[in-house]
Amino acid sequence: MGPRRIRRRNPLTRLSAAHLLMLLAAVLAFATNLVVLRDHDETRAVVVAAVNLPAGRPVEATHLRAVEVDVDDAVYSKLIPWEQAAVLVGQVTSHPIDEGVLIGMTDFRDPAGPAGLRSMSIPIDTEHAVGGELAAGDRIDLILVGDEGPRYILAAAEVLAVSSIGELGALASGDFYIVVAIDADQALLLAEAIRDGRIEVVRSTGAVPIERSG
Repeated sequence: MGPRRIRRRNPLTRLSAAHLLMLLAAVLAFATNLVVLRDHDETRAVVVAAVNLPAGRPVEATHLRAVEVDVDDAVYSKLIPWEQAAVLVGQVTSHPIDEGVLIGMTDFRDPAGPAGLRSMSIPIDTEHAVGGELAAGDRIDLILVGDEGPRYILAAAEVLAVSSIGELGALASGDFYIVVAIDADQALLLAEAIRDGRIEVVRSTGAVPIERSG
């Protein structure tokens, strides 16, 4: 019988169990950090109400704040990214919104008129409204032709919309209407003028402003 051969263990094998555990823990920690970082990268800032907002409230910048959310694209598409929050300023809430509630564009509507003004329509025949040659953004003056002679009752009012109403037939007092931005007092004067039915619309876009006499 020949001499007995002695096998020497590889020192790496002797240390493998402990080192493998340490290596596994390090890998798990690294993977966990990657998941955390990935999740952090996937959160996106959206708009929420910073205060309780009643229905019909014009929105100010201080009424809004940002919050980070982790939602899928389908949900995110219905929210408002924080970088677009400025588009909400001046809009009006269509229903009450509680503080902290996520906000979407369907929660708001355009105000009745610019700068807190009201909007009102003027039904009128086109021959008394510059032949219908009006468009949103124009300015108009309104003349009431009364027993005491013609007088201006509206000056440089902004036209918000123009549309034909001929399809309404007998329900319409004219074949045309103009929507204008006015204040409360002007609305009363305009209502009276529409009732009397003797009004003339003057396109005054770019013209020298006048003072109404009514």
